Amino acid sequence: SMKGKMNLDSVSIILVKPKFPENIGSVARAMKNMGLSRLIVVNGSSPLHPNAYKLASGAEDILERAEEFFTLREAVSEMGCVIGTTSRGGKERQPLLTPKTLVKKLIPLSMKNNIGLAFGSEKEGLTNEELSLCHLYVRIPSMESFPSINLAQAVMVVCYELFQASIEIPKQTIQLAQAEQRERMFEHMEKTLIQIGFLDSKHPKKIMRVLRRLFGRSPMEEREVQILQGIWTQMDHHLRIGKKAE
Repeated sequence: SMKGKMNLDSVSIILVKPKFPENIGSVARAMKNMGLSRLIVVNGSSPLHPNAYKLASGAEDILERAEEFFTLREAVSEMGCVIGTTSRGGKERQPLLTPKTLVKKLIPLSMKNNIGLAFGSEKEGLTNEELSLCHLYVRIPSMESFPSINLAQAVMVVCYELFQASIEIPKQTIQLAQAEQRERMFEHMEKTLIQIGFLDSKHPKKIMRVLRRLFGRSPMEEREVQILQGIWTQMDHHLRIGKKAE
């Protein structure tokens, strides 16, 4: 079911007044890594600049398809939901979402709406006027002493969360061991550990309790119990060979 899954095709990454073509190339690469393909550049350096190509590393197709607009208002005119990224708080930027929380809100919107994620220029970020075009605000948590994040890396952090939300969680089937299988394995373990002289045959329970705790921290899979059972069987076998040799 698509219900809980992010539709990446609905999302455009919007770079507003990016100064460095290198950042545009790196953004294209990050987008392609994370399954996004729609790039918009507003009033900035050209996505077709040679230095953008240099850093796109295989994501040149995203640069070539990129759309260019003169203002953010034109760029988002057909979008249902626009998100502004900001590194500063402030009254008009509430609530400030983390990328993870933002993505949870976007999942249900992503099936039928165009979503734009706007990133401001390297130095200034988004202006108040640009932020007023946004419906939601996102900030990447970072060190207060050094909050300014490189543009392409900021895009990567947000795209990573979008991608995580778009992957089908594989349905893994795990066969847990039944209680009786575990008990038989522990009994075998105790006998073998007594035989090799690791446990004191008069007081084996104290250390056995520690071992049970160790193996009981999470449910044991059938295969894990079988492997341990195999270890004790192999030890018994060696002990028997050793006795014969004596």
